[in-house]
Amino acid sequence: MPDLTQRLIEAMTEMPVIDAHEHLPPEAERVARDVDVFTLFGHYTHNDLISAGMTREQYDWLQDPSQDLDERWRVLEPFYARTRHTSYVRAARLAAQRFYELDIAADTYAEITERMKAANTPGIYERVLADACNIRVALTQVGRVVDDELLIAVLPLASLTANGNLGGLRANAERVGVELRGLDDCDALMEAVIAEHKRSGGVVGYKHVSTDLTTPDRATAAREFGAMLAGQEYDGRAVSDWLTHRALDLAGDAGLPVAVHCGIIWDNWNDFYDRHPRYMIPTALAHRGTRFDLYHAGIPWVREVGVMAKELPNCWLNLCWCHIISQRMSVSALDEWLDMVPLSKIIGFGGDYNKPVEKVYGHLVMAREDIAEVLAGRVERGTMRYGEALEAARMMLFDNPRELYGLEL
Repeated sequence: MPDLTQRLIEAMTEMPVIDAHEHLPPEAERVARDVDVFTLFGHYTHNDLISAGMTREQYDWLQDPSQDLDERWRVLEPFYARTRHTSYVRAARLAAQRFYELDIAADTYAEITERMKAANTPGIYERVLADACNIRVALTQVGRVVDDELLIAVLPLASLTANGNLGGLRANAERVGVELRGLDDCDALMEAVIAEHKRSGGVVGYKHVSTDLTTPDRATAAREFGAMLAGQEYDGRAVSDWLTHRALDLAGDAGLPVAVHCGIIWDNWNDFYDRHPRYMIPTALAHRGTRFDLYHAGIPWVREVGVMAKELPNCWLNLCWCHIISQRMSVSALDEWLDMVPLSKIIGFGGDYNKPVEKVYGHLVMAREDIAEVLAGRVERGTMRYGEALEAARMMLFDNPRELYGLEL
């Protein structure tokens, strides 16, 4: 690794980090699990294993800790050989090396398992996130407020709209004390839920997906909503899309950003074009008072989202998940973005994991490598001073997500 890149990596390890996207549950849920080496193959590595020929049934069986460890390794081993050099698997190997002092291999998997079981105790989040990663807080998405000092919730936008589901809307209305008689009551209902979330102190934004929203007029939405309340047939999409548009505006009014899944889908056998970031262009134009955090670099449409953030003042770019999808694509995307987009609108890291918290470390190592490579290239070309590169790294890893999500750190 070039000396300048290494110097920047070393400097970044001393910088505080805001992990801008996770699915981590409360620590108590993690330590209650029975873990083993196959826990490190949870969340995302399944995608590469299945792409390499493993069946979903085999993968699910591997994740069952009640099954024989040696037999599971025999099933995994040929697929591991095919995938061990992907970015997904590299994060798992880095985690094993850092926390259990062994690389994942045929002669180490049993010992890694023993060490993982011994380490799966209260304080593991502090040891991994705070001590090893220097993460001050992680924005997590598990569908609820999380009582954990290191985790802050980003809730589904559907927590406001209930996806137009009458049962969910009535449950919200009963909880916050709003009478639901017609469409005119929905703004008051969603405002009350937002206020409830803000009072909790543990919610800093909402999560949406890039999708082709329709724009029903108010008269149509009111008619269909009334039919829903009356138990009659109704156009569910008209109701859901109307509520989504209103929720986006109300989130903006409350100063809460909306994160948006764009592009690649986490599982196999999906049409990822359904999440094309271009669907967010009319949405961002229609909701100019709402700030949108465009996730995952819109992979594979990294240039398109770069142009979107350049032209749309209410769109940010987030490299969460990206470094473990492809380090080379992440490097290329970030290098182009720095030409196009104000530096203050780029967020450098989000681990995007659930139970294998150790892999957050592996992902962050890879993120620092990618960011350092891009910044070192600019210093070497004379377009950025070394001190400016350090400032840029800190902005992407800490200052930008802190400002966007209003974090008091």
